[in-house]
Amino acid sequence: MTMRSLRLFLPVALTVLLLAIGTVSVSLSLEQRQDRLTETVYREALGDVSRLVRLSDEGMGTASALVAAEIAQIASRPYVRMVLLISENGEVLRAHRTDWRGRHVSQVAPELNAARIARAASSRLPDWRMTDDRGTLDALQSFERPSGPDEVRSLKRGLAYVAYDLQEERAEAARNELLARLPDLVGLILVFVFMGWWLGRNVTRPLARLDAAACALRAGEVSTPVPRGGFKEIDQLGAGLDALREELSATWQAIPDLLFELDAGGRYRRVLAMRPELVVQAPPDLVGRTVHEVLSPEAAAAVQQAIDDAARSGCVWGREVAINVPAGQRWFDISVARKNRLDDGTLTFLVISRDITERKQSEMALGHINEQLEQRVQERTAELLTAKNEAERADRSKSEFLSRMSHELRTPLNAIIGFGQLLDLTVHDSGQRRQVGHIISAGHHLLTLINEILDLSRVEAGQMNVSLERVRVDELVAECIELMRPLAEGHDVKVKVEAIAASAEVRADRTRLRQVLLNLLSNGVKYNRRGGQLTLSLLQRPAVIELRVQDTGAGLTPSQQERLFKPFERLDADARQIDGTGIGLALSRRLMHLMGGEIGVDSQPGRGSTFWITLARWTGRSTPAAAPAPAPASPSQRDAPGAGAAVSSPRWTVLCIEDNAVNLQFIEHAFARWPDLQLLTADTPHKGLALAAERHPDLVLLDINLPDMDGYEVLRRLKSEPATGTIPVVALTANAMVGDAATARRAGFDGYITKPIHLGLLRAEIDRWRTRVAASANDQHAPEAGS
Repeated sequence: MTMRSLRLFLPVALTVLLLAIGTVSVSLSLEQRQDRLTETVYREALGDVSRLVRLSDEGMGTASALVAAEIAQIASRPYVRMVLLISENGEVLRAHRTDWRGRHVSQVAPELNAARIARAASSRLPDWRMTDDRGTLDALQSFERPSGPDEVRSLKRGLAYVAYDLQEERAEAARNELLARLPDLVGLILVFVFMGWWLGRNVTRPLARLDAAACALRAGEVSTPVPRGGFKEIDQLGAGLDALREELSATWQAIPDLLFELDAGGRYRRVLAMRPELVVQAPPDLVGRTVHEVLSPEAAAAVQQAIDDAARSGCVWGREVAINVPAGQRWFDISVARKNRLDDGTLTFLVISRDITERKQSEMALGHINEQLEQRVQERTAELLTAKNEAERADRSKSEFLSRMSHELRTPLNAIIGFGQLLDLTVHDSGQRRQVGHIISAGHHLLTLINEILDLSRVEAGQMNVSLERVRVDELVAECIELMRPLAEGHDVKVKVEAIAASAEVRADRTRLRQVLLNLLSNGVKYNRRGGQLTLSLLQRPAVIELRVQDTGAGLTPSQQERLFKPFERLDADARQIDGTGIGLALSRRLMHLMGGEIGVDSQPGRGSTFWITLARWTGRSTPAAAPAPAPASPSQRDAPGAGAAVSSPRWTVLCIEDNAVNLQFIEHAFARWPDLQLLTADTPHKGLALAAERHPDLVLLDINLPDMDGYEVLRRLKSEPATGTIPVVALTANAMVGDAATARRAGFDGYITKPIHLGLLRAEIDRWRTRVAASANDQHAPEAGS
């Protein structure tokens, strides 16, 4: 880029500034003068029209001489272009030129169209206009024409019209304004000339001397004097340059490294070395020679390569080279930076060479040690990899064991609870119904134990995940209280819930928080006294919300409180014959920690216990809360024969593919109670696929753990065939680990029911799909029905 000289730039800049100021000033003055001229002519036009209208209103006959005189006076002005009195029909009644009288106004003044004449005739106010270039201004105003001999009052109207041509007036005003501003412009020019001379003497010349001193410093002449004096700022710049000169001189003397400046061909242009024993030749002898002339071929090639790389990338560093110098063979670390010389624009390179001989010797001494360490690290890495693989295998084995245990325990429970539900619907003897109730209750108790043990195992294995979301506390509390009410009534415990504001929202996993709260409520009922009270309250704090469950039981000693949250600790529950596993509180503490909350107890013997949990408030953007789920129906309502008959009158066909004979027998007994459903069964995957292709059922209930072919492969084959691809498929499985349901839905299952099977949930799922299929069929036939 071409550099600009301050001596030339300052005058040009001042000239441009002067011209800009003068132009703006003259433009503003001209505009103001033109505005004054416009205002003057505007007032004259309104005055002329008003006088003509007043004289014409007095009577064209009696005041005709005055009217003619006024027209002549107005027309005598040099910028008046036209003076007319016209009728409302456009006929020229009077004019400053006699040959215009009696002619139509379109022949004299084409700018007066009929619309404007009609508009002005209907009003007593003047109508004035000015062209966009402000060169022409005219005014038009109506008056009443005199009555005829046979007229009581004349309704005829006339108009007075005056037009002005302002072109010459405006040009004259501009000339006068320019002449008036000429002395100011001359004065500004003189000021500019003086300022240019003064700046050259006191600014640009001292700066040129400082530039010459800087060029000498760049050339390495650190003894060059720096000029001082002049203005304060220039003197400060000279002082800074002089301080820089002293600092450079001291720095070059203190640096132990060698500094060279070479051109692109490796020719020395400058050498600064405070340790001559590290330079191949004396510094004055090196200037003008190339690295290829004074260094070994290997060292010269390395230096030249570094220069070439710096020419492309700008700089390089960390290049090591061995050079024979008067002190012997030494290792040097060189860094190269590209430089454009400001004086002639030649591309040169600064090379800093540092003696690293001692470091290289230390590296070679450490090389052998590093080799030994590397071998030991490889051996240790192999050991750690083996341990890691073993830990991963153990973790996978634990996960597989938990999944297998869950499946194997739920399978017999499916028969126990399932057939218990069927007996509960068929037995009518009160004693036998109590016995059946004990079977179902024991089955559910065993299922709860299994779930708690598996949950605790998953938490301790780090396999439990929580999904933190917005949870309304009032809705969750209402749901839990409704579920706990039968237990409280059976123990004669009164449950009291203090008012909870709808704004109380926490950040938690809804399912896991419900599990913790149900555990605290059930313990508060079971460990309470007969006829006691259970109180649930809420305390809102700035950052957290605390839920408190207070009972009126026997209370806990400090030693009991220390053991309370340990797994399988039941305190005196066995002596009091209170059912439970001792896992619930231990699991609750781990779940609260996963959700970022806390759980604890405040208790004294004889005064009851207060269990509390704290969770962080929900701070995200609120979204409309989902409506609370309806309370589950009783088993008798859900499992009554023909419960789904109201959905659709034709019988619905359901195919169940299940390899366990007991589970299949339970399904058959359940469907026997539902006459509106037809059940097809298959105990192998191949029989199920063949039966589905032959009978085209409305719904398929499919077990996942099947012999020869798992449920996922059966699902894939069902969906791939056109005849069975649209049939809804619901998983009926004992796989109840975290993520199993999501995996099944991603694979294409339309529903997921875990074992033990609850008859009400099974029937509700069948009715849901029955309703959806019926609604879809109605939508498809709706156009035909309405045609």
